[in-house]
Amino acid sequence: MCDEFCGPALAAWLARGADGTRRRLDEWARARNGVALLPVGHRWDAVRIPERPGHQVLARLRDSAAPVGPAMWDRRCGFLYFLVPPRAGDVWSPLGLRFLTRGGWLAAADPRQPARHPALWLCSGGDAELTGPAYLYLACLEVLTAGARPLPRVSAPL
Repeated sequence: MCDEFCGPALAAWLARGADGTRRRLDEWARARNGVALLPVGHRWDAVRIPERPGHQVLARLRDSAAPVGPAMWDRRCGFLYFLVPPRAGDVWSPLGLRFLTRGGWLAAADPRQPARHPALWLCSGGDAELTGPAYLYLACLEVLTAGARPLPRVSAPL
């Protein structure tokens, strides 16, 4: 499910937000539930997708060899959160998806201790730091609408 990027490397990457790495890492260490609030819209935005279609979207992205960055699976609430570049635009509402951006927060599980919280980080095996929003949109469109064309196999970035 996760590659070498999950764990301490992902925690450090996620924690590098608007107010510095040390604070978020300390917050995760002190939290009894293993959750820290991460500011959205600085280094990344997030697209919230319901669990079942979210896993289908992830599978389609991986099958197409599209760049896939970290995604958090919140098993308690039943959502996947895909991290995308900031200011990727809210094209997600017509698909019934929630877009989290500047001014928002993500209650993120500590990737260093996945057993402490019912949320898991799903990491890609590729080089991408963030999921490409165009690829994510096409995969969501394919999964969430009937008769949509399948994603093409990726040979160059969109």
